[in-house]
Amino acid sequence: MPFKKYLSILIKIVIVFFSFYFIYNELVHHNDVSRISLDSLLDTIINNYSLIFIVVLMMFINWMLESLKWKFMIRKIETISFFTSFRAIFSGITVSSFTPNRIGEYGGRVFCLEKSDRIQAVFITILCSMAQLLTTIIFGSFAFFILHEQFLEDQYFIIEISRFSLFVLFVLNILFVLAYFNIAFLINFLWKFSFFNFLRQYINVISLFNFKDLLVTFLYSVFRYIVFSIQFLILLYVFNVDISLYDAVLSVMLVFFFITLTPTITIAEIGVRGSMALLVFLKFSTNVIGILSSTFLLWIINLIIPAIIGSFFIFSLKFFRKS
Repeated sequence: MPFKKYLSILIKIVIVFFSFYFIYNELVHHNDVSRISLDSLLDTIINNYSLIFIVVLMMFINWMLESLKWKFMIRKIETISFFTSFRAIFSGITVSSFTPNRIGEYGGRVFCLEKSDRIQAVFITILCSMAQLLTTIIFGSFAFFILHEQFLEDQYFIIEISRFSLFVLFVLNILFVLAYFNIAFLINFLWKFSFFNFLRQYINVISLFNFKDLLVTFLYSVFRYIVFSIQFLILLYVFNVDISLYDAVLSVMLVFFFITLTPTITIAEIGVRGSMALLVFLKFSTNVIGILSSTFLLWIINLIIPAIIGSFFIFSLKFFRKS
């Protein structure tokens, strides 16, 4: 067996090992998880099995939308099937499970491609992530504008929330939107600096995307955002978190906003998610266990289950191509 084949198998085994190790470690040793009664959690799941089934089904819809989005974007350099894109997305989730800020997701995806330049594919994947990030920032900022008075005296906010800071946030949103929809212009601007010349052959792929392409990608991201927001709302209802629908919708948007702004490792997100959920939802409800349980189960359904599924796809990745 050639050396590259041995090395490829070894890399795949290491990826799966680290993924399962981080999942196990977070499930067994994390403080937020230990605060949740597993017996009570299971009873709630069994008693609300139809709603939980809907949430699980929506997880597949969520990642199917991401698969369609990536397939749509990557077509600029390689035409792939929906299944290949779906496999790439789940492989990326597995690889990202133990890497900071999901950076491993890019590698997990591009190694499913047969012919195209993988570095170019990474830049396209980053553009995909930018669309999702922009969506989260826009919705989260909207929620923050409405709910900011709830946090004026909160000890977690070291920056004073003033009209000026809200104005700055509004301006930043405008700049983010302009930057995203004028990404080709920004790329051309980079070439004015010789420092970036070594990236020219790779990053120029971004200029292939016109306004319509970027708008379609953004809309895919919005649909995804709506799907996993509804998942969260259903779980809050399942775990009897007493909060009005209006406040729940805004709070969910704010939680995702805060999570996005917090650097972390994907699997370790349960701690961040739990903390952010409590920070926001305790303004409206005292059901700590219900808040943590809904956050924990959403994390399990949307990240842990896909990471486990993706581990089977890892062995189909092609780290080395034939000459």
